[in-house]
Amino acid sequence: MSDVSLVSLNAQGLNLPEKRSSLLRLLWKKQAQLAFIQETHFHSSSIPKLSDRHFPYVYHSTSPDVKAKGVSMLISNAISWDSIDSRTDGAGRYLFIKVKLAGTLVTLASVYAPNTGQVGFMSRTLRALEDFTEGMLILGGDFNLVLDPRVDSSKGQTSLPHSALSKLKELLFSYQLVDTWRILNPSSRDYTFFSHPHNSYSRLDYFLLNHARLDHLTRA
Repeated sequence: MSDVSLVSLNAQGLNLPEKRSSLLRLLWKKQAQLAFIQETHFHSSSIPKLSDRHFPYVYHSTSPDVKAKGVSMLISNAISWDSIDSRTDGAGRYLFIKVKLAGTLVTLASVYAPNTGQVGFMSRTLRALEDFTEGMLILGGDFNLVLDPRVDSSKGQTSLPHSALSKLKELLFSYQLVDTWRILNPSSRDYTFFSHPHNSYSRLDYFLLNHARLDHLTRA
């Protein structure tokens, strides 16, 4: 499979046309080919257009109750792909897509975890994903937690209890999933979220890959 560029982004709401246009321009500028977008805030009954000539293919997982949560995935016209299957949770928390990318079977999973109960959410999501996955799994999105507080948080700490973080690491280990960015940047610090109340930076967005597939990883 040829190199494919992936981007994960928490959009904090995309109901305004200006924000959707800005997002599409940003993805084009970054030369993204697969975009995992969280917090679209789309309601299931009225999903606005989130596509253009560069990103004509889009999938959504939306909330049927409120304009909150929401996960979307955009696919560029710059890559060769064929859709096989898709699945959502019906609440706007995850989106799974099974595709062939340049002839390679790949399962793409985008998640937006809640800000409490992240371990339980990830456990349920991974069980659902285990039943769906074929080929190479790429799991990405906003996990709403830091996997390693020492380097993923500017203050070196997390509100997640140590026991819960240990359970999450054991869970990811049982599925043989590893943090791709950390593999290539073992001691670097880079953040995706700033908390005003805590005056701190955190890395909450991840792409996870099965360790047996790390030979497919070229950069992060």
